[in-house]
Amino acid sequence: MRDKAPAMQLVIDRIPATLQLTVPALLLKLVIGIPSGVYAALHRQSTIDRGVILAAILGFTIPSFVMGLLLVLIFSVTLGVLPSGGQDTWQHGILPTLTMSIGGIGILARFSRSAMIEVMGQPYIRTASAKGMKWSNVVWRHALPNAAVPIVTIVGFMVGSLIAGAVVVESIFSWPGVGRLLVVSVTNRDLAVVQCILLMIAAAMVVSNLMVDLLYGWLDPRLRSQRTH
Repeated sequence: MRDKAPAMQLVIDRIPATLQLTVPALLLKLVIGIPSGVYAALHRQSTIDRGVILAAILGFTIPSFVMGLLLVLIFSVTLGVLPSGGQDTWQHGILPTLTMSIGGIGILARFSRSAMIEVMGQPYIRTASAKGMKWSNVVWRHALPNAAVPIVTIVGFMVGSLIAGAVVVESIFSWPGVGRLLVVSVTNRDLAVVQCILLMIAAAMVVSNLMVDLLYGWLDPRLRSQRTH
């Protein structure tokens, strides 16, 4: 190791900085992406629905490095209201957090919308509505729990790939996290650090997949019954 320090310790020291970006970014994805997709599905063909679709397409089709540079150009260079890099204050984390979250918001919005539209077309939804059940109860008790299964799959993948997704963003904004450490280590051929980071990413994917599998059984009782037989 070029820094004459244990590779794993170098990685562990960078984890808090990465979590300062990835956790808020994940929360933004969940809080904005899922509700907007569900709302768009419940108001199909409306102006809001079309707006959500357009914003979602723009969000997940623009690469993160392009999005990051655009945000820097707008808010740092043109408006001068936010810093373009570093970790000195909480304001330094706004642009990288937005960069990491915009694409995920678009993906979750599209998947949430598609899942809700598919569920709302099922016979049991029409039956519940025909029996006079309140529309809010139909949505919350019958539609959302069934639509949540494919959404959980996407969220699980996002959780597992948080560190991998931070590589480009941390490099653009000079954020001293695990992602930037990976880039520096690859450049310097510090293979021990690279191996530790890749092992951490793989472990995160395994844990997230396990959590998703457990959530499947909680969301869909039919899966629990299949496992017991």
